[in-house]
Amino acid sequence: MSNLRIVYNNVSDRSSVVASSTAGTLVASNVLTDRKSDTWRSVGTSATLTFTYATAEFVGCVITPFCNLTSGATIRVRTYTETSDPTPIEDSGVVAACASTPLGLWEWGNVPLGVNAYSYGGANYGRVWFNTQPVKKVVVDIVDTSNTSGYIELSRVVMGGYFSPENDAELDASTEVIETSKSERNDATDLITDLGGKSKKISFNLSHMTPSDRNSVTNILKGNGVSRPIFLSLYPNSTDPSEEQLYQIWGKLSQQSSVTMAYWNAYSTTITIEES
Repeated sequence: MSNLRIVYNNVSDRSSVVASSTAGTLVASNVLTDRKSDTWRSVGTSATLTFTYATAEFVGCVITPFCNLTSGATIRVRTYTETSDPTPIEDSGVVAACASTPLGLWEWGNVPLGVNAYSYGGANYGRVWFNTQPVKKVVVDIVDTSNTSGYIELSRVVMGGYFSPENDAELDASTEVIETSKSERNDATDLITDLGGKSKKISFNLSHMTPSDRNSVTNILKGNGVSRPIFLSLYPNSTDPSEEQLYQIWGKLSQQSSVTMAYWNAYSTTITIEES
């Protein structure tokens, strides 16, 4: 299993994106915003997104936080040095986008899934990792023929290079659900709940950072702060897809973290990320 990975510079924001199909006003450029309600939707269950850059960007992954992809969905990413190149420099091949059963599947009554579920913990994360290269074009093919919605819907696309420490996080990493629902008992003693949104939070410890990793983590803490989101995968490409799905997150630091010299030439920090 690979060590944790952090994408702290989402280069998709500097791209131009076009889709092979678009349902109404749910255009492809919506995947470049951080609002869950802004989504791109395809016509049908197979589609291609093409991202182009005026200046080369380092790309080693494509992540789709808050999407309606099922466990049968596949993704293929090809990257090109120049937009006009006929042959990719990286080709992920066709891989499972999110092989685990999507989290948060429950009876929704008359409320359809998709964007309506994203604020209530019903979103899944798609992902694919590959060798990081400077590129000017990224082509993403998504196929989800088993999706009963009849379309593909993405709220966000994250891509870029990533940081992975020499020494992995401690095994005491935690994930929890944050819920804004509030309950109040009325005069008849019924407990009435005002339904709020749900999201998740992940906390982990890096206790044996090398000086080089200390510098990288410090730069992430300083550069992203609590305002710029990052993507974290504690168990990338895990043999347990549910574990990978549970311990990955697109979000922001809950607060700034201190970096401590734990012992000679080894440094530690605790990081907590709340889902966007």
